[in-house]
Amino acid sequence: MSETIKPNDEQGADASTQWDALTPPTTDTQTETTPDSASATLGAEDTAESQEQAPDPRVDSLAIPLARDYAERNYPKQEDGTFTPCWRGVNGEKQYRGKSPADLIAEGMSEEEAKAAVIDIANTPFDQYSEHWKEANRGGARFLIELVDTYGSSEIMTADFANDEAMRVKYGDLVHKNWMERNSWEKDQRPELFVPFIQLPPDEQQKDIDQLIILQEWLKQQSAGESEA
Repeated sequence: MSETIKPNDEQGADASTQWDALTPPTTDTQTETTPDSASATLGAEDTAESQEQAPDPRVDSLAIPLARDYAERNYPKQEDGTFTPCWRGVNGEKQYRGKSPADLIAEGMSEEEAKAAVIDIANTPFDQYSEHWKEANRGGARFLIELVDTYGSSEIMTADFANDEAMRVKYGDLVHKNWMERNSWEKDQRPELFVPFIQLPPDEQQKDIDQLIILQEWLKQQSAGESEA
């Protein structure tokens, strides 16, 4: 839950909460991925079928504010207002983790090759991410869009997640279950997070609810745009 996030620091700053743990451990021969881009709940046939379907533009639209929120929560701000850089291989290559273009140039790469090899995922806007890192951030957005399609935008937009305990538990539980599915690799390391939403400490519950609040704001913006049109 964003948070999001990071015992393994695969996505960025050191954080130890559920939304912060988006990336599973990798071996030396693997690229960095997240449960969002390699969901344990999808079989090979489901994956092939999803690849054939036209992408839902709502997913990337919602992923933008979710990624922005993630950065705000997890990357330290510098004096100039930017975040402390978090360099990763543009396609998740593990050997480039934490290396800037300057580091790669010092290792013998040309400037052009070095700039093409890595990406600062802390400061790069979502729409300028490589496809690898876009996909790594789409899982949470896909699920929230599924909630909209299942329960309706009106119910979600008008829900008072701060004061309506029934709605808070209903949707918080759905978001948390999805997080557990996408982060099942972390269960042995952080078993305290793999419990029903209602059993989480208040600060961990809020990380799930914060995703819903971002969804609410996004829905309101979409609604306002349709009204203007």
